[in-house]
Amino acid sequence: MRAFLILLIGICLALGCSSSSSNPLPPPDAGARDGSADALREELDGRMNAAVAKGFSGTVLVTASGNRLLAKGYGLADRAKNVPNTIDTAFDFGSVLKELTAAAIFKLAGEGKLALDDALGTFFKAVPADKAKITVLQLVLHRAGLEAYHDTEGDFEPMTRLEARRRILAQPLKFEPGTQESYSNSGYTLLADIVEIVSTRAYTDYLREQLFVPAKMQQSGFYGDPIWQSVDTAIGYGADTFGRNDPAEWPYSWALVGNGGLVTTVTDLERWLTAVWAGSVLPPPARDAYRTQFLATTAYDFNGKKVYGAAGGGDFGLGGIALDCPEANTRVILATNTLDPERFHVERFARELTDLVLSWK
Repeated sequence: MRAFLILLIGICLALGCSSSSSNPLPPPDAGARDGSADALREELDGRMNAAVAKGFSGTVLVTASGNRLLAKGYGLADRAKNVPNTIDTAFDFGSVLKELTAAAIFKLAGEGKLALDDALGTFFKAVPADKAKITVLQLVLHRAGLEAYHDTEGDFEPMTRLEARRRILAQPLKFEPGTQESYSNSGYTLLADIVEIVSTRAYTDYLREQLFVPAKMQQSGFYGDPIWQSVDTAIGYGADTFGRNDPAEWPYSWALVGNGGLVTTVTDLERWLTAVWAGSVLPPPARDAYRTQFLATTAYDFNGKKVYGAAGGGDFGLGGIALDCPEANTRVILATNTLDPERFHVERFARELTDLVLSWK
């Protein structure tokens, strides 16, 4: 998870970063811009094909005003077997898992099983004094002062839950909790640990039962899950390698639990987003707290509407991004298996597509 998309996407979105990139795509065809859904669909597909020419391979799902405009795969999921990418191909979405970890925390808080201002000592014994006052919400918002990582060998380093906890709590703080912000995968691993303690369920089982099922996510899981025997996964290209670069075959360790390792499809991610706003996953009070205290911290404004974003990726060519404007019932979800920001910046491209759809007249 080192080289690509450490995913301070919130900084980029909140500051309203320019949607231009080092490889700008052509402007929309003014003659085709007649305001119709067909014209917008044609424009989107044209931009996707231009992206393919610049190195993109993956899938896209675009919904505007509740209508699905484009859902399509581009390029190959497995070049050796000539398997194409489709909207049912699962990709490693990496840190997008943090959205679900945070949702689990807000769900448990809404049920009265924890409080966002609970300190670490509520859950763990012998917390070092410098970390004793760290709260659950500070972990969620990357304001606890924890280091970015707690592994020494990368994402696949074998590690138990207790070993991960020991390492994280033993690290020196970067700053006094609550005074600054610094992206921390380790903080989200502690949140997964808290989910296990409070729910008395394995973290992955809790997410499947309490989040995937009510959201009707049937093509989602984690590295090495049995589900990938029946759902195709994309292999990563153009980056580092681990085995065949297939998340279906990767081990899932507490180096990543809670902070990365989500494997899913663009269609399942859309199911997640719509279920969140419908109240199917979080009851309205918990959903509203999730929105205002978490999602809004990485949102940007477009023509008076909030756009919420989540992105993830790693060192092995796989990643994705979801941009969601619930006020307009509009979202853009991209997954890629040729992740290389130096060649083609998928996050900026997703922002371009989102702004295009929201401004289309």
